[in-house]
Amino acid sequence: MARRAGAVQHTKGRQLPAERIAVYVMFPQHGVQTSHIQALRALLDCGYVTLVVSNLPLTEAEREKLAPLVWEILERPNFGYDFGAYREGVQAVMPLLAGVERLVLMNDSVWFPLPGGADWPLKAEALGADVVGAVSNYGVPMPEPYALDGFRWVYDPGLPDFHYCSFALSFGPRALSNPAFSKFWARIRLTDSKFHTVLRGEVALSRALIEAGLTHSETMNIKDLGARLDALPEVDLKRFVEDLAIPEDTRLEAMRQRILAEPDGPGRHQQLLSTALGIVALTGPAYAMPGFAYDALRHPFLKKSPLRLSRPAAEASLRLTARLPGNYGAVIHTEAREIAVARFGDLIAQD
Repeated sequence: MARRAGAVQHTKGRQLPAERIAVYVMFPQHGVQTSHIQALRALLDCGYVTLVVSNLPLTEAEREKLAPLVWEILERPNFGYDFGAYREGVQAVMPLLAGVERLVLMNDSVWFPLPGGADWPLKAEALGADVVGAVSNYGVPMPEPYALDGFRWVYDPGLPDFHYCSFALSFGPRALSNPAFSKFWARIRLTDSKFHTVLRGEVALSRALIEAGLTHSETMNIKDLGARLDALPEVDLKRFVEDLAIPEDTRLEAMRQRILAEPDGPGRHQQLLSTALGIVALTGPAYAMPGFAYDALRHPFLKKSPLRLSRPAAEASLRLTARLPGNYGAVIHTEAREIAVARFGDLIAQD
């Protein structure tokens, strides 16, 4: 049964709230996709009961499709991006927080789970930290954007801008009961500026919880990325650079192409290594290395936006989705192709 509370429509699902709750945010621009259903099924299989928040109206048929997998569906006006929807969901969960052992926030800016990664919520729990993200940003001192020569990967979560990406976050009971958690959601100022949403939402949430003394970690282990890449044979390191995705920085993309075109010779391995690490730092690990993140780091998420922001980034993403195993791998590839074709035309998606 659906009811309205102000501008928000509430529809009851068929699950009941439990000790593990997920808030899953959707922006179903092309309707509820198979990948949305798979994400909700994966959360339920891990013991998480989900509250869906949609930033677009749903049809009655879509609500019926979601209802067996969720506790409640909220439909709200699209304001404040994912953090506007997260706040709506967290406020709905607040009366139950005293009995919640783990809360996951996740949104559909990524495909989840990539094949083999459906147990991400359990892996996040197993780290034993109060706050767990899928991946962090600004965990290394940033290089000058177009001066990557000699750049080294020195991971330091104590850096002042260090934070966790908001597409997948997991909070334990110490985080949920900490005053910093409730204060953040009470005080966040929503905006329709993406830049300010990242600062006031993604960055501010991590900083508030870290500064409150809570323990924190991430499931994509990028601490030793420099050593991992340094150990690669030069041919594999060059392939890593070839497969990098740079969604929005055309000058950085031109630099990558220029360095790839240079001849092999003394110092080539170090040049490729510095380029690779600098691009990952500047672009963000969640975006820059889709293939390596999946293959080597077992990262079960793939960002969708590179498929419409840059042709080379779209091609890098499609090279990964084209080889994902199983029926669901084929589903992800089909959805990815549709995004890329809508932006760049049929030729980009030729297998």
